[in-house]
Amino acid sequence: MTRPAPTVHDGGPAPGTAAGPVTVTATYAQERAWLASRLAHDPPTYCAVDEFPLHAAVSAEDLVHALHVLMDRHEPLRTVLRTVDGRLCQEVHPSPEPQIEVIDLSAHETAAQAEERRSLRARLARAPFDPRRAPQWRAAVLDLGEGSWSVVFVAHHTVYDTSSGFNVHAELTELCAAAEEGRPPRLPQLPFGYGEYARRERARAGTRGGEAAAAHWRTRLHGLPSVHTVPLDRPRPDARTFRGADVRTALPVGVTAALTGAARHHGTRPVLLLLAAWTALLHHHSGAEDLAVGLPVAGRDDPAARAMVGTFVNMRVLRADLSGDPDGTEVIRRTAAAVHAGEQFDIPFQSLVALLGAPRLPGVPPLYQLAFNHTAADGLGPPVVSCEEDLLLDIAGTGVRLVYDVTLFDRSTADILLADYVRLLATLLDAPGTRLSALLPGTTPRRAHRSAGAPPQARTAPRDATEERVAAVWRTVLGTHAVDVHEDFFTAGGHSLQALRLLARLAPGQEGGPMLRTFFADPTVAGLATALKSPREGRTAWR
Repeated sequence: MTRPAPTVHDGGPAPGTAAGPVTVTATYAQERAWLASRLAHDPPTYCAVDEFPLHAAVSAEDLVHALHVLMDRHEPLRTVLRTVDGRLCQEVHPSPEPQIEVIDLSAHETAAQAEERRSLRARLARAPFDPRRAPQWRAAVLDLGEGSWSVVFVAHHTVYDTSSGFNVHAELTELCAAAEEGRPPRLPQLPFGYGEYARRERARAGTRGGEAAAAHWRTRLHGLPSVHTVPLDRPRPDARTFRGADVRTALPVGVTAALTGAARHHGTRPVLLLLAAWTALLHHHSGAEDLAVGLPVAGRDDPAARAMVGTFVNMRVLRADLSGDPDGTEVIRRTAAAVHAGEQFDIPFQSLVALLGAPRLPGVPPLYQLAFNHTAADGLGPPVVSCEEDLLLDIAGTGVRLVYDVTLFDRSTADILLADYVRLLATLLDAPGTRLSALLPGTTPRRAHRSAGAPPQARTAPRDATEERVAAVWRTVLGTHAVDVHEDFFTAGGHSLQALRLLARLAPGQEGGPMLRTFFADPTVAGLATALKSPREGRTAWR
């Protein structure tokens, strides 16, 4: 296989041909993925694991070379993220050296091959990426014999998303076909690179379209409850732990078979029926008629982005209206209408949080704490030990899992919620005329855990030089005057990117990783001052 020149540019010198790394701004999607991965403790949760079957008369060297061609074409596959003066930036390298294993399984029986592949996927996913080193992906080329190959591809979510997998598979297939036929590959032209996409994304915020989106969401989310009322098994701690677990089941055969027909009947997509059932379940257990649910969306509305490898996923907030005890048909209609309205006004989630300026409660994720995700392909991935929301219903093909925050919910509760969801979905599909209040007959909604509110505390001024230094930077970043050393940074109106700026000024070079986790665990002047003083006492900043 002869190596073709990369067919991508970035409105200037191509980062693949530069003498050294090129630094460009990060995308909003990269910011979210980077921050989440720094706060949690589960490498597999923030890695995508794909396996691509390939059939061609090629060699292992051809496939290794094809992976290098992909890296040349797509900047995120040569990128590592760094903080620069409190801002997250992409550092795009010209030709980093990826970790690619070549494994010959051609002498193994089919069952033994399958077991080796499963073990390999798990091993590659468990190994964390070095956050300082490009590239943020690794692969294994598997020779299965008789012209059958498989490429296991593992990448960090800061450089790769689900849609990227389709593009990688398509390009690998074409590169193999070109090698087999002795011709140049016919790969999609990329009008510009990912760095240029990031620049354009930032520029769009100030356009008329960005202003229209901001106006829509101000109106749509006005008065949104700050926190859901689904009963918890224990009081919510003041600091988020990001510790999670999951329970799983499979959709019954009858439910799966009924989905497509029911969607046709209602004039909508099967995924919206699955989502409508989730909102109905949350209403059943909380009694709330006004619910916020987070929805991940592909974020590839720009046609130029559709052939790119990179991360584009955005989080959108669905406001579910369950008032008036509607029947199932009406719940589905309202769900579809709310999703459609949101699709017309996309806005980066970080911008939405800052735009709404909603009050932040200690230990509570902003805007939504309940989420829903759906992918058409089977494959829920390995068990999780991290979570970003209180509850996430994740459906992949016919598999269903409920990811839950273990500080808030017991496993027995998660089991009940998941079983109730499957029952409610079946009723919604079979008898859509059933009222919301009757979709789960014979079940008693759970009762909320009540705890006495903490008495108000008197304002405490900075008590030493370190607290005063932290408070001074705090005032600058948030634009406030008086500072209480025990006030929560996020309750005071701060957001994640402002937290990065605060840490960059107070602890240069430590704003990502352990220091960031320390601050999110105790986001106060007193807590940060204690962490800053710790190294001088012979301790690490995160102990």
